[in-house]
Amino acid sequence: MLPILDDHAHLSPSGKRSEAVRQFEKAGGTHLIVSHMPYRLNPILSRGDWRAEFETTCSLVDEARKETGVQVFCVVGPYPVELLDISERIGADKALQLMKEGVEVAAEFVLEKKAIGIGEVGRPHFEAAPEIMRMSNEIMRYCMENAKDADCPVVIHSEHVTSSNLEELSHMAREAGLRPERVVKHYCGKIGSDWPTGGLSLSVLSTRDNILSAIENKLNFMMETDYLDDLSRPGAVLAPQTVPKRTRQLFEEGIIDERLWRKIHIERPKIAYGIDMEI
Repeated sequence: MLPILDDHAHLSPSGKRSEAVRQFEKAGGTHLIVSHMPYRLNPILSRGDWRAEFETTCSLVDEARKETGVQVFCVVGPYPVELLDISERIGADKALQLMKEGVEVAAEFVLEKKAIGIGEVGRPHFEAAPEIMRMSNEIMRYCMENAKDADCPVVIHSEHVTSSNLEELSHMAREAGLRPERVVKHYCGKIGSDWPTGGLSLSVLSTRDNILSAIENKLNFMMETDYLDDLSRPGAVLAPQTVPKRTRQLFEEGIIDERLWRKIHIERPKIAYGIDMEI
């Protein structure tokens, strides 16, 4: 049996938790990367608060490992939009420092073997004040520097991909000394055939049109759902079963062959995350 990886999903303490992972498994999923997200359990006021937040993600992953047969991994880091909330509470300068401390704690989790990468981190996906964007880019560079030192990937949250911002992220990684293929650009849609991807690892939101476009344009990509595990929004962004169902459907249609399956679900995860996907 060939593996199937959903390389970007979330679990929430108030959501389906391991039941969502079980749904993924029943559809044929074998490997899952859970990305940290803000749980709003307590305000972030100190370095220790970051550790408590990230431990919540790790506990959800541990639960899923125990209750399913899926190989579950996690990435942790200060979610970019947290900068706005923290700035309102303690001011911009202190917020910048606290966000950087969150990056440092995430790198510690990688070194402690609790996480396999720093993420999702980056900058707001919506228009924000110039000062917020400046600080966000500074934090993103700091994430890449810490990822380089921890020898791990960094998972980037940002605005929708364009030709220019893919080049920007690749250039930023190289400046930080991080190999671009270890930068995972999360939530990619359709990407133009003539866009320079700069060697980044692309994580494509797995609608049928997006995946067909990625295949047609011969991109180096993985597949994700960005599942939110929010009971008020069932199946958002995409349901847990989506990646295994989409993969098998396209295989049965002859659009994905074994070589391409291996490229998506074995080779690129190994390059980006260092995961041995052979089962």
